[in-house]
Amino acid sequence: MTPSLRTVKSPLRKEWRIFLLLMLLLAILLGYENGLGQADRFIYDNLVKATQRAAPSDVVIIAIDEFSIASLGRWPWQRRTHAELLDILTAAKARAVGMDIIFAEPQYLSDDDALLASAIAGNKRTVLPVLIERTPTGLQPTLPLPALRQAANGLGHIHFTFEADGVVRGIYLQENLHGVSWPQFALAVFNAGQSNGTQHMNIAGTVSDDYRDMDLNNIPEGDHLARIPYAGGPGHFKTISYIDVLSGKIPPGFFTDKYVLVGATAAGIASTFATPVTTDHEAMSGVEINANILTGLIEERSISTAARWQTILFTLLSTSLALLACRYFSPFGALGLTLFLASLISALTYGAFLEELWIPPSAAILMVVIVYPLWSWRRLEAALAYLSEEFARLNQTTPMVLRHANEAVRIKNSDYLDRQIAAIHIAANRSRDMHQFVIDNLNSMPDATLVLSQTGEILMYNRIAREYFATLNLDKTQTPTLEAIFSRFDMHQDAGTKRTDWREALLHSTPGNTAVEIETRDVNKREFLIKSAPSRMADGSMLGWIVSLIDVTTLRAAERRREESLNFISHDMRVPQSSILALIQLQRNPSTAFAIPEFLSRIEKSVETTLNLADDFVHLAKAESQSYQLQDTDFSSLLAEAADDMWAFAHSKSISIVVDSQEVENCWLNVDRSLVIRALGNLLSNAIKFSPKGSEIICSARSVHTASGSSVVCNITDHGKGISDADRTAIFSPFLRADEQDHDGVGLGLAFVKMVVERHNGSIEVSSIVGQGSTFTITLPCVIG
Repeated sequence: MTPSLRTVKSPLRKEWRIFLLLMLLLAILLGYENGLGQADRFIYDNLVKATQRAAPSDVVIIAIDEFSIASLGRWPWQRRTHAELLDILTAAKARAVGMDIIFAEPQYLSDDDALLASAIAGNKRTVLPVLIERTPTGLQPTLPLPALRQAANGLGHIHFTFEADGVVRGIYLQENLHGVSWPQFALAVFNAGQSNGTQHMNIAGTVSDDYRDMDLNNIPEGDHLARIPYAGGPGHFKTISYIDVLSGKIPPGFFTDKYVLVGATAAGIASTFATPVTTDHEAMSGVEINANILTGLIEERSISTAARWQTILFTLLSTSLALLACRYFSPFGALGLTLFLASLISALTYGAFLEELWIPPSAAILMVVIVYPLWSWRRLEAALAYLSEEFARLNQTTPMVLRHANEAVRIKNSDYLDRQIAAIHIAANRSRDMHQFVIDNLNSMPDATLVLSQTGEILMYNRIAREYFATLNLDKTQTPTLEAIFSRFDMHQDAGTKRTDWREALLHSTPGNTAVEIETRDVNKREFLIKSAPSRMADGSMLGWIVSLIDVTTLRAAERRREESLNFISHDMRVPQSSILALIQLQRNPSTAFAIPEFLSRIEKSVETTLNLADDFVHLAKAESQSYQLQDTDFSSLLAEAADDMWAFAHSKSISIVVDSQEVENCWLNVDRSLVIRALGNLLSNAIKFSPKGSEIICSARSVHTASGSSVVCNITDHGKGISDADRTAIFSPFLRADEQDHDGVGLGLAFVKMVVERHNGSIEVSSIVGQGSTFTITLPCVIG
């Protein structure tokens, strides 16, 4: 039977296209609506509150407050009172005056109207309000008296725009009625302050999104809704009581070159409004709203609303990013990106608002928030349906049942959902049992083993193989390919088959179905014997391949060490013996015989050389063994004993050994005492051997404390010839020595030292300057200290 390969189509591919289209259409619709109404208004109001600023010093409110009414009498007051106030402001040279008071009815019993008209004319920069009222005959303007109109610098409408929640967030910069145009009251005051005192009854100035660049005469009725850039809430502006100005409590110079707004703030006569900067328990008077508008004009501030296409683009882009996150990231990653996108939208909205652009963000945030749960729910539903179908198929086709065969009897009378869950549970148990059975057998194998399909695809591999793949830097998230694995190996051409491709070399039949064996190295220089054997079913048809990667690095290293040892025994150990035989032959001939003392000295030197070589070889073998006798001991005593052992040798060359180990007297190590003393002795012996007579060898030890623990660092410094950079890499290898000219030996001493130090979880380093000497540094971990 040949295994079949089945391409699995995603059950959500078609649904994803539909979901994508629906979400994008919804994003376009919400963007076209330019927000979600109350949600965006809430966000807008909070942004306005968050960006409040200091009130300008050149805007002053003269308030008709309760104290002024109590002092001057019931409202309305005589118009000579307002004339007196205007005369004071005229004398103070106020920049412009906005009288937010309706003067539509004449006073017949006095000349107050004439006095007020004279005061307005004398000021030259006074603006009066226009109130447009709804009457039975339609909208009609309520204008100031003709004499007052003629004396005023200009007129301005005092209407605010209310949104659906009754909050004043904007104004129309101009109102047109019956062919007559009036700018907004604060705009008229601002223009009066910019004029030279000439009248502007029908202003044809310029205003824009910042109230400065739009031709007012070309604005149709109630057009160009501008948002008010509120500077602060009620009481934010400098406010002076009306009576305080009349009574002279305020110095006349205080109003010089200032915009002055006169209006009611007293309860009962003042019109108050809800604004973004007020709370549910307070409201803002009309004169204060005009002060905020005037401040925006002076500071050239505005809040422009994004166009529909901009809002659509913003919502569409946010939704697209959320969709991409859900499509290509894991559920947890998609959730994180969804939260990030929502935060990013909020940050962009705030940044744009600081740049005086209002982009309603609620639609974009809503789309980002709903995409994730909707698609996650649909994906989960599809995954459960797919798994149920696949487990049902697996339950029918699994040939081996390791658990009890009648598990389903217990849930026979359960409802549909329970039966589906139970069916999946039984199939999953059988699949897990079979999988675990195979995996346990595979993991019991001592070598990295791969199970391949007949086409060479890796179906499974054991734990040792997984650990080995990690050393090759293969992707842990997916099963590696045969090519990816063996691209990390050297390809040795098979002399018999002349194959140079790994797949071809491993996956081919051999006579008698014998295994293919190839020996090579990986990128880490480890040596492997790779075996590939076919796996067949009972009828002989091909089922797949079993490939084993047998690590023979240790075996080959042992073989090389054996050869080196044989070379050592056959050559280096024989040389001193041959020298002894040659001396004996020479001594037998009287003409070549040495003096007895010299003869004995030469034989003694050869014998000592042989014994030293044998001793070094035995100690290196012991260092490589597993039988270490560990005990707790202080490092200072180890260093002192090693120095004592080398004292006679050093004394013979007039070399002094200086030991400084006071700092590590309380540092205890868990080591094999004899081997460590021998290793320190080897370093001292080498230092003495390569140092000139009369020199000094310094042995210093200190303790080092790090987050990973404490350790002892020992430096042994000589003043010999030093070691070149080329030789420094080879001095710790057995049977090699940096200096072959002046001293005997095969380099076992430093190999022994390195082996002992590393077996005690330590390290050894060497630094050297040719002609000045060398320093060997040993680091060993402490158990105490």
